[in-house]
Amino acid sequence: MHMDPRRSPPGVRLGAGTLIDDDVHLGNEAGASGRSKGLEIGRGAVIRSGSSVFDGVRIGDRLATGHNVSIGENTVIGSDCHIGSNSIIAAGCTIGDRVHIDANCYIAESTTIEDDARVAPGVYMANDPHPGSKSDLCRRGPTIERGAQIGMNVTILPFVTIGERSLVGAGSVVTRNVAAGLVVVGNPARVLKSVTQVTCPLDLPDGDYLRRREER
Repeated sequence: MHMDPRRSPPGVRLGAGTLIDDDVHLGNEAGASGRSKGLEIGRGAVIRSGSSVFDGVRIGDRLATGHNVSIGENTVIGSDCHIGSNSIIAAGCTIGDRVHIDANCYIAESTTIEDDARVAPGVYMANDPHPGSKSDLCRRGPTIERGAQIGMNVTILPFVTIGERSLVGAGSVVTRNVAAGLVVVGNPARVLKSVTQVTCPLDLPDGDYLRRREER
């Protein structure tokens, strides 16, 4: 259905041209503090059925979701992002512009994903370095820097930083920081080579991996 922004639920602001399917939950009556913080979704968004976008979320223009996506409280998402079906973005995350998160991913609370990063299906990001602790003071998700590419079924542990335009191979478990421009693979993930050495016989010229998508 096409939800008229003028008829959106109380505390929810929708940009022009936003399309909201049936069976989508937007906002809530009150946040954890007992008072609603509101919800903002920019222009041209498409939110598909089964999805929930909670209180305090701020989203830029042209977000597209699959089905059954959850976006937790107080998360901030930039423009031109995609979140695939059955993915969960937990509370308090910061996601930049042009970020692509594929299906069946879990992005832990307090994770940062910068502009132009891509997260393949089945990626899990953790934020608790010692599960079972009674304190939440040391919880923080990973930081995925600009243009980094995370392969399918990767697990990234708390506090880890994935450097700018680095590449994490499918199935890897990342337990420590990855410097910018490196390819890492394995469990635990180890450096394989530089991304300048990534080649493709079909459509990737030498060194092209490091270029921004809009420059290609």
